[in-house]
Amino acid sequence: MKQTITWIIALLMCSLSAIAQKKNVNNKPYPYGNPVIRHLYSADAAPRVMPDGRVWMVTSIDDENKPTYNNMHSYHTFSSADMVNWTDHGEVLHLRDVIPNEPEGEDWALWAPDMIYKDGKYYLYFPIRILKEGQKSAITWTAVAVSDHPARRFKVIQPRIPGTKGIDPAVFRDDDGETYLYFGPRLVATLANNMTEFSSPVKTLELDATKTLDNEAFRKMWTGKSDNKKFNSPNYMEAPWMHKRNGIYYFNYHTQYGSDVKSHTDDPTRRKSHLDYSIGNSPWGPLNYAGTLNKELGIGVDGGPRSAQGDFVPWRLTQSNHGGIVEYHGKDYLFYHTSALSSWRQDEFKAEGTWTQRSVCIDEIQYDESGHALPVKQTLEGPAPVEITQAFDIVLAAKAQLKNSQAVFRAVNLGSGYYYFDTTLPQGNHTGKLEIHLDSPEGMLVGTCLVTPEKLRIRQGLTDTSIRDAKGQRDIYLIWKGTGTPPATLENPRFFAGSPKKLNP
Repeated sequence: MKQTITWIIALLMCSLSAIAQKKNVNNKPYPYGNPVIRHLYSADAAPRVMPDGRVWMVTSIDDENKPTYNNMHSYHTFSSADMVNWTDHGEVLHLRDVIPNEPEGEDWALWAPDMIYKDGKYYLYFPIRILKEGQKSAITWTAVAVSDHPARRFKVIQPRIPGTKGIDPAVFRDDDGETYLYFGPRLVATLANNMTEFSSPVKTLELDATKTLDNEAFRKMWTGKSDNKKFNSPNYMEAPWMHKRNGIYYFNYHTQYGSDVKSHTDDPTRRKSHLDYSIGNSPWGPLNYAGTLNKELGIGVDGGPRSAQGDFVPWRLTQSNHGGIVEYHGKDYLFYHTSALSSWRQDEFKAEGTWTQRSVCIDEIQYDESGHALPVKQTLEGPAPVEITQAFDIVLAAKAQLKNSQAVFRAVNLGSGYYYFDTTLPQGNHTGKLEIHLDSPEGMLVGTCLVTPEKLRIRQGLTDTSIRDAKGQRDIYLIWKGTGTPPATLENPRFFAGSPKKLNP
């Protein structure tokens, strides 16, 4: 991890002279759909469907006037009902909320964050990075802030999660209700119920191969002539993200990369600035290398402006990337960032822009028949608008009887997808979990409500959970598993967040 941080700082220092000369002087409207955020510089998007049925993302903010990574000091949240039109809800956390005044000789920054809903609250996970004067390696860890709504200010409740180091925390909730935090140099642990500490030991995520490949091995891999099919993630650098599709775990990340792409376009030994991914059957790993999710930024972009140095868009250069993935009503979307907006604002696409003034882009992910993701087609247009006509929620019953600890509902039309489930239990000494299965008691598990007497007391019996793959016409099985006497009834069990709510004025 120290090598990675030092490497980032070295690259940054090499680009400082060029950065200082580039100003944002063009205020004309940006002419394309990607990036989707065009009024300020945003990066490191972490997208989630939230309980209001909208897609929300929290992003880092690159400084308008001081474009270096050590000037990343705040986060904004944005939301959309259609993946195209985004509302900026403003700053939700600033470095001042973490430390009012930086100590003398210390440079603090806030890098790539993530956000998740759980039990009525929204939790923001963010890395704190401190570079002390005279030191080459930064100090890093993960902190937690909480809010009652993603558009409102977050309050720091855990200044430092014990056991964390490194950057880029990414949170993932599995269908069994367990929540995982990925961070730093391929580390993972489960989060406790309080979401501010770990309930398991921290482990290194197994990506099969961790050694650096020599140039000949890289040449074979990139040209498709490798005689070794298990290179398997040899080049992990940062930006972990886990998502799940059809029961398979997909882990994407940013690779280490080499020199300027324009100078070495056809060099097969140069390490590419990719988002690669690995797949497996467990959130703990092992995960096997599966390919490239997003090639170097600007590669293969059709139409639009062309660089004076070749037939490619001006912002095609070696730079960092960070991928977040969300499924929304039948399609998966990759959120990433480019310097296209800064290229426009600085000189109307005549040069590459500043690579520490980035902007969020979105494009659709396509899969082949075997479930492997195809490299994302980067576009200037961005995604097509999503149209949703179904109801916000489906109430299964006013009161459902649990017989032999389960309730069954036949032929429920879940349409293009519902993302949350909730119900009210009689308050009492109930400890256990309520599982949501499709089609049979042993069918696909799409979500789990974790229940404790304390949670029931705090929320007046309400329990909820996020769910995935809940779509189409299905039989629904609600199954209670726990200790002691099971609850006899469930009040107003429902699926919700099946269509986006309008924002409050």
